[in-house]
Amino acid sequence: MYIREIIEKRQRKGGSQKGLGRFFRRFVKTEAGVSLITTIIAVTMLSALGVSLISLSVSDSRVAVNHLSTSQALWLAEAGLERALRWLRYQDPPPGGTAVFTLYQNEELAGGTYTVEIDPHDDNVQHYIKQYTIHSYGRFGGATRHLEIQVRMNTFGRYAYLTGDEGYGTIWFTTGDVLEGPVHSNDQIAIYGSPTFLGRLTSSASSFKKGPGFDPTFAEGYQLNAPPVHFPTQQEIIDNYWAMNDQPPELIIDARFGKDASIEFNPDGTITYNVWHWEGYWWNKKKVYDIKDATANLSDLNGIIYVRGDVRVKGTVNGVVTLIATDNIYIVDDIVYADASPTGKPNPGCDDILGLISMKNVVIADTPPNRDDVVIDAAILALNSSFYVQNYDIGEPRGTIHLWGSLSQKVRGPVGTFSAWGRTGYYKDYHYDERFLDTPPPYYPTTGGYEVFSWREVDR
Repeated sequence: MYIREIIEKRQRKGGSQKGLGRFFRRFVKTEAGVSLITTIIAVTMLSALGVSLISLSVSDSRVAVNHLSTSQALWLAEAGLERALRWLRYQDPPPGGTAVFTLYQNEELAGGTYTVEIDPHDDNVQHYIKQYTIHSYGRFGGATRHLEIQVRMNTFGRYAYLTGDEGYGTIWFTTGDVLEGPVHSNDQIAIYGSPTFLGRLTSSASSFKKGPGFDPTFAEGYQLNAPPVHFPTQQEIIDNYWAMNDQPPELIIDARFGKDASIEFNPDGTITYNVWHWEGYWWNKKKVYDIKDATANLSDLNGIIYVRGDVRVKGTVNGVVTLIATDNIYIVDDIVYADASPTGKPNPGCDDILGLISMKNVVIADTPPNRDDVVIDAAILALNSSFYVQNYDIGEPRGTIHLWGSLSQKVRGPVGTFSAWGRTGYYKDYHYDERFLDTPPPYYPTTGGYEVFSWREVDR
């Protein structure tokens, strides 16, 4: 303001522009002039900085709002997926057909919405293990996130060890027991000492039953209060067969009404089977064969051997098959894959697969070959009721059960005892055959749960 007044005064006196320039140069050389000019420059810079800060603040606010909106949209899409998975678990039977359908349309949640579509896979009509692609769209404000997962039904082959009930008395996991792969029980698990669980352990109970020296190893952690697993009926397993076939099984062995049956798996990919009954009195019994040393190729059996009654099994499996028995299955000697190590571990590239499904029990028989370890390569399922050892509580220790595969039983059965005075029966050395995640034995039943095997965000 001071400079402007001087300039106007000189102009009234007739000063030229050139003269004003000389005056201004002389003025800025004075102390007052320097101070004034510095002040003007500082004010100008602060004003420009203020404008920039305001602009930056507005921009940052918009970024924060956009980030919040996109994050909320993602959470809404995740919520849609979780709700869809829960819905699928309770569908009996699972959704049929191959047409895409909308499960939820613009469902409101937390100030936004989500929409879920389910796309059944095209081969569902030819397979009992259903697969689906689930699309979930979360929307919040102006943001949309699109998530896609692919899921398939779990079979009992998903578990290394599974029980519906841990037994009528306390059956313990104890020091020396090693279980590899996923473990689940619908019941409370009892632990004495320091067993090792190499896979994740889940239980539908709210706690463990803890014995002395409770110090288990959970290599992949554990979860309590997990959802229970539904055990199937015989009819559900039969339905799995008919979902993929229009003709009865090639091999049905009738061992009812006082008869017995045996099956031996041979390394050349065949089986030898017998059916017999006993005639006479106990002091003079005679074994009479109804079928003697009959053979069949596993490759000709369409993946199933169906036995009405009890059956005794052993041998070397070279092929893919599920043995279903309406009564008990007795393991009388080792059952190993042709392409496996002497201890039963499947070799890399092994394509041999065996399922053992009993409508009653799967029993390790008290036979001479089984009194010094037993090796079992199979996915085992005892529907009513148990996998157990015959005469488990008497005699000398029998070594270890080397199981490579999967074990599921409705009620846990005992395989041995332990006390301060010694042991009977077997130690447990259970290993999970991870091939069963993608390739379970033929017609192996589903659990009602689903596994997510693919997750991605679309157009992001």
